[in-house]
Amino acid sequence: MKNDKNLEQLLQQALSPEEEPDYWLNQKILRKAKEREMMNKQYRKKMPAIAISAAVVLSISSLTAVAAWKYLTPDQVAEEVKDQGLAAAFQSQDAVSIQESQEYGNYKITLLGVVSGKNLSQYVNSDDAAGDIRDDRTYVVTAIENADGSPRPGTRDDDYGKDPFFVSPLIKGQNPSLYNALTMSGGYSEFVQDGIQYRITETDNIEVFADRGLYLAVNSGTFYDSDAYLFEEATGEIARNEAFEGVNALFQLPLDEKKADREKADAYIRRLEKELAGAEDEPADGDGVGDGFADGNSLEDKSGDENGTEQNLGKYGLLAKEIEGWTQKDLEQKAELLDDLTQTLTVDEEGYFSYSYQMEADGTRSSSGTILAESIFKEDQVGMSESKYIVGGGGKKVYIETFTREEDGTITLKVYQYQKD
Repeated sequence: MKNDKNLEQLLQQALSPEEEPDYWLNQKILRKAKEREMMNKQYRKKMPAIAISAAVVLSISSLTAVAAWKYLTPDQVAEEVKDQGLAAAFQSQDAVSIQESQEYGNYKITLLGVVSGKNLSQYVNSDDAAGDIRDDRTYVVTAIENADGSPRPGTRDDDYGKDPFFVSPLIKGQNPSLYNALTMSGGYSEFVQDGIQYRITETDNIEVFADRGLYLAVNSGTFYDSDAYLFEEATGEIARNEAFEGVNALFQLPLDEKKADREKADAYIRRLEKELAGAEDEPADGDGVGDGFADGNSLEDKSGDENGTEQNLGKYGLLAKEIEGWTQKDLEQKAELLDDLTQTLTVDEEGYFSYSYQMEADGTRSSSGTILAESIFKEDQVGMSESKYIVGGGGKKVYIETFTREEDGTITLKVYQYQKD
């Protein structure tokens, strides 16, 4: 704390001499003492786990002085999420600064910059079925604002997340309903500062497609919305649907064509095509064979309506919608609790808890994460969080992670195995 005297006064006001603060009182004191100087750590969840409800993101105090340039630079955004490696990458010659804005409806979207390469971030992504590290990535930084100049809701505000956005690179020549951040092992980190919502979106490295043409799409909603864009199969062009009512920003990503690699690009598409096509034919015993891209983030086919192709949300996106409202009782009735994976987790002094476990005895499947407790629980909430996570299994088997806050402030992690029909 910057002001120990203020904290001492808060303690004196809250406690009589003979009392000792319990967990909940401590939380209230810490919230009050930190409310003017809050700076939270980075949240990273291994993909392909899909957050079903509340996003776990960063909350940044609005006290930071506003620079002459309205936006944070990409390296400053990376620094805010405590990723010094990525900050250095955005300061390098390989980074591309763009600073292009588009405004649709009630929102203004600004593409700030992009960088690609190996081992750029200090955080790793190991979402393959075999647990391999995915270290060759593309990182794109965007800023989202309310067009009327009013501040975006902070990550702790009740209105946060009520108008979600999906940010994804797209590849010219590839159907964006199938090839987007969901299938390209995507993830993101986000925070709000000075009323501007900053997001770092990461996917597999797309520089190999630089000579074909690359886009960045930002649409309203949680998934790629095929109604927001037009895909011309004959030319491979992707364009905005001018009749779409909502946000459908579309930027060109000017990556260095010298870094394109036709052979690697074709191999990457073939791999995705094979995994997408074979997802429904996987064995149900979880043997790790043909699990689909990013350990289960495969898309299932959906029939289009008479006007065209319907949006492909993916098996896990559809499943997420199905179990979003499941209660503890629903989970117990429809899924199997894996008792040996249950853990009691302690929240640290900064409000975070961490966990790690293996689903398979041979260690081929694992999950881990560090989560800000207050981002998935309502203030002083006891009981199961509405936030659940789906982790890919084998075939039609998936794992569902749930988090329950106990009376003493500890967090209970429970993992359920669910067999899809």
